[in-house]
Amino acid sequence: MSLKRAFTAGCFVLFAGPALAQAPAPFPSKQLHFVVPFPAGGTLDVLARAVSSELGPALGQTIVVENRPGASGLLGAELVARAAPDGHTLVIVSNTLVTLPALRKDLPFDVLRDFAPVIELGSTPTVVTVHPSFAARDLETFIEVARKAPGGLSYNSPGIASPPHLAGELLARAAGIPLVHVSYRGTQPAVTDLLAGHIQVMMAPLNAVLPFIREKQLYPIAVTDAERTKYLPDVPTLREAGVTNMPPVTSWFAVLTTGGSPPAAISRLNAEISKILHDQKVDERLASQTFVIRGGSPEQLAARMRGDAATIAAIVAQARITAE
Repeated sequence: MSLKRAFTAGCFVLFAGPALAQAPAPFPSKQLHFVVPFPAGGTLDVLARAVSSELGPALGQTIVVENRPGASGLLGAELVARAAPDGHTLVIVSNTLVTLPALRKDLPFDVLRDFAPVIELGSTPTVVTVHPSFAARDLETFIEVARKAPGGLSYNSPGIASPPHLAGELLARAAGIPLVHVSYRGTQPAVTDLLAGHIQVMMAPLNAVLPFIREKQLYPIAVTDAERTKYLPDVPTLREAGVTNMPPVTSWFAVLTTGGSPPAAISRLNAEISKILHDQKVDERLASQTFVIRGGSPEQLAARMRGDAATIAAIVAQARITAE
């Protein structure tokens, strides 16, 4: 090789080497882990498994769904917050995650910094639901009964600062009625006591009470979303029923990954999951969860998380809500 050619080849290696070293790694490059921070069988578990069963083949990698319950979802969430920031570890969450900073100052992670939004999967509304013995079947009568209730009308919810609890706080302020919150540790015991008549009113996730509404064991007064739900098309929204100064309240569900993960990985995940959400098989599989598909970009989910965190912090402060 001539001296000139050797010099040219050496320069190519010298300048190409750093560029090649900086090239992003292909995604995905290994097995993915999808963390469900609650026990198997719940809404988050059903959604995670419906998505992962289609996402694995789309990405050409296996996906392991891991149920990591504990500390009201904190254990599983922290696992993802502390994972390698490469997009290979996912977590499914509800909007309860963004309520945590308003309730706890000892969180092991920063909700808005340590997670990277991937995509909002969808939402399900809260329903103002009553026992058959309750003296109201519409919101106007409900408000009248609440105003006359000595000490305020009691209602239950699945837990402190859950979307149903916040819906009750917002309704009390918007309608100017005294509502007294009774917190339960989970949806099932709250619904059980409502069915037994131990308490007459519940702000309930729709999927938890729909079978009993259809059997006339419970009655819906209104839904808290901006629009009527296709699962109860005859039940009005709060706005339609006359409470026009209350924002919509839903339980939404989303996929996050570890903060600092590569934008290219997040973009690929978003694109593939978006396709899955519009697959008819998945839509049918999620029908039992009274699910409204949302989708959207990572940026839209990030904006929703920031907005909800600020709104919830204000409600918690005004209502003096404290963690259990």
